[in-house]
Amino acid sequence: MKRIVICGVQTLFVKGGAEVLVETLGQQLESRGLTVDTVNLPYKDIPRWEILKGFMAWRAMNLLEMHGNKIDMVVDTKFPSYAVKHPNKVVWLVHQYRQAYELYGTPYSDMHTRIDGRLFSRFVRTMDKTSLKTAQKVFTISGNVSARLLKYNNIQSEPLYHPPRLRECFRNDGYGDYLLAVSRMEPIKRVDLVLKAMSHSISGCRCVIVGDGLQLAELKALASKLGLDGRVTFAGRVNDQELIDLYAGCMGVVYAPYDEDYGYVTIEAFLSKKPVITTDDSGGILEFVKHGLTGYVSAPDPKALGACIDELYCGKNACSAMGEAGYELVKDISWNTALDQLLATL
Repeated sequence: MKRIVICGVQTLFVKGGAEVLVETLGQQLESRGLTVDTVNLPYKDIPRWEILKGFMAWRAMNLLEMHGNKIDMVVDTKFPSYAVKHPNKVVWLVHQYRQAYELYGTPYSDMHTRIDGRLFSRFVRTMDKTSLKTAQKVFTISGNVSARLLKYNNIQSEPLYHPPRLRECFRNDGYGDYLLAVSRMEPIKRVDLVLKAMSHSISGCRCVIVGDGLQLAELKALASKLGLDGRVTFAGRVNDQELIDLYAGCMGVVYAPYDEDYGYVTIEAFLSKKPVITTDDSGGILEFVKHGLTGYVSAPDPKALGACIDELYCGKNACSAMGEAGYELVKDISWNTALDQLLATL
């Protein structure tokens, strides 16, 4: 029986898309009769030398065999897990250390403001180029991640889309009177932009916001300051069934992060046959959201985004057609397709 080790990177006490992918990938591989285990190492980047320590921890790891049993493949997912050495190393890249790449020089990274940050950003790029070139195959979770890898490291890769964890559960119960926003509450997810857009919306549309995070109190205060009490509901973290029900009953989904890697929310919305409102700098989301066809794409500006909210709310007849078009785009994204390609070197 073939043995596979999935290499994951865990920011302690945080569970996002990368952690869900690692967990679900393990379950899917086991369903194919493979013996699977996961190695998750905690990740820190402050102080900066923790970046080097994390890289060296993976580099020093021996995943060739365990108790005399050969490990046939390792699947690496996120920086710095792909530093590990193995003759059959396959990378399925969620993202690199973004602060050293596309976020460098933006408000979402401080590496350009400090000498140690500038030093370690160059170090990260060197480590990545060296480590990724030893892989038998490099896949990414989206075209956006592949484009970054080519731009910054001159490494070719193949986008390999995968479905969300609850793929078979999403449904459509019609088009209600509220928009749904699903996100972690952190700056790069730009929930504040959604709130500001709601304040510019004149249609009276409501918005239900699902998720939690460090910015939750700050965002609640902003909503009150903008006079959105009664129009915006913070639902916090919800269970799976509640999330499915919210997708099923909403009019559409508003999702406007900065340069997202892939964006499960988009796929979940389309599987629920709901249109998505996003922005033209939202990254991987734009591989699926087409303006006027599967949703609306606006400038990352509250007034422009608010106008899209009003257009969707006042033209609700279009919701069904856009939702159906979105569903057609994502309905064939499956684990079988992903695993066939991922396991080709096994």
